[in-house]
Formats: sequence, structure tokens, C-alpha cells
Amino acid sequence: MAIAISGKTKILCVIGDPIEHTMSPAMHNAAIQALGLELVYVAFHVKQDQLKQAFDGFRALGILGINVTIPHKINVMQYLDDIDPVAKGIGAVNTVKNIGGKLHGRNTDADGAAQALKNGGVVLKASKIALIGAGGAARAVGFALVREGSNVTILARHDDVPAAADIVRDIKILFPSGKIDSCELGKESMDKVMPGANVVINATPVGMHPNANQCIIDATCFHSGMHAFDLVYNPHDTLFLKHAQSAGCKVVHGIDMLAHQGAMAFEWWTGTKPPVDIMRDAAIKVLSTR
Repeated sequence: MAIAISGKTKILCVIGDPIEHTMSPAMHNAAIQALGLELVYVAFHVKQDQLKQAFDGFRALGILGINVTIPHKINVMQYLDDIDPVAKGIGAVNTVKNIGGKLHGRNTDADGAAQALKNGGVVLKASKIALIGAGGAARAVGFALVREGSNVTILARHDDVPAAADIVRDIKILFPSGKIDSCELGKESMDKVMPGANVVINATPVGMHPNANQCIIDATCFHSGMHAFDLVYNPHDTLFLKHAQSAGCKVVHGIDMLAHQGAMAFEWWTGTKPPVDIMRDAAIKVLSTR
């Protein structure tokens, strides 16, 4: 059944540069159709120098909700009227709601990652987690993990060591008693951190299509009983997750985080809890055609 469009139809959207690869329209429109809501979700290609004009347009047109993806999650903050404390702490917004012409920002990446891990059987409190990466994704996930009581070690490639230290500093400002530190990604640190880790997370783009034959760490780093979570969702089964499964790890797919963060945004926009499984299946269907 196609989504009915009328003069009452409200618009949801995602913006990014590039944006053609996004699976958000498939996910959200599947939820809209399942719930029978008068909404439609579309993608807009917005370049960095067009960001202010875009948000002026969203206000003028009454766009109900906006997802924000790379590279706009930080710069968008200057064009919003209100940002919730979690997003301020992370330093990035990925979801915006238009309430009477006022634009309110949140970050659902952090909660989406935490929920994906919980659904995958991870008890976050007191878990020892190796978080690989020092970009925006690692920052959001690190925030969520420390808030949940995990013991986090960020492992960053050489050039990203200062960025990792910044993440540790910023998270400790918000959670002074939180357990988080960082070190350079290398054999010595991996030999020290990985044997005792309950969870290992790839928060880098390494292994993403079309470079699906790459893995951020050696296959020998995985061990039985560990959970492995890759934020990369294309391909669905990354080399990182394949190595983990071969070592006897339980795995959590990037598509799970994508679906959960999207569902959280959808519920905030509409006040209706969406069918997460339907959203996830829609995203996987799109992946299978690429």
C-alpha cells in the first residue's frame, strides 16, 4: 500500500552531503505506512554553505522533523533555538523537531547505540568496553556507555590520539566519576586491553562499502564470550563482524543502531512509538539491493 499524500501531509526529512546513500527514507516510510500516519519522509541534499538557508526554509515550510547526518551534525547547532543537555554534552545534533517554528535539537545516536547493545544481550553496567575510533560516532557512543556505567577505553589511531583525549576530557566533565580513558591503537595497547574486554566496538568507517575487505583490528584480537559491535552498516556483515563470529563472539550489527536511533527520532516527532523491526527490515532490504 502506497503512502497517501494530501494537503494535510506533514514532512519529515534527512539532510546530508552526500545523501544519496541514505536508508532513512525507506525505514521511516515503512513505519509511516505501518501506522497509517499522514506523513512522508524525504531526503534533501544540503551542502555546507547552504545550511542556514535550509533551516530558514524548514521553519517557513513547517517541516515537522529533520534528521541530520554527515557533515552537518556540529554546524547545525548554531541554527537551532534549543538543544537538549545530552546533545550539548556530545557536541552534536542528529535530530531536530519543529515546534511552532522553534527548532529543537537532540542526539539519538547515543541512545540508539546503547539500545542496540542491550538488545544484543550486553549488560552495560560495569562492562569493560574497547571503543575504537575518535570521531563523532565514538564521542556519542562513549557518552552513552559511560552514562550507563561501563568502563571504556578509547583506542585511537596515531593521528586521532588528541581527539580521543578530548573525548575523555569532555565526558569526564559531564560524568566526573565515569570510567573512561584513551590510548593509541597498536599491538601493545591491544594486547593489554582486548583480553579483558567484554565488548569491542568499531566506531570508525573502516570496512565500509566499497572497502569491505578491511578491518580495523587483527582477527586474533577477538575472543570467545566477547560481544562485537560494528557501527558500519554497509555491508551488513562487515569483515570486523565476520572475524568476531569466527572467534565465537556474539555480534551486534550497525543496522540495529541505525534502526533504534531512527525509531527514537520518529517517536519524538510524532508521539507514536514506531515498529522498530519493520524499520530495520526495510533498511536491510535496501542494503540487499546495493
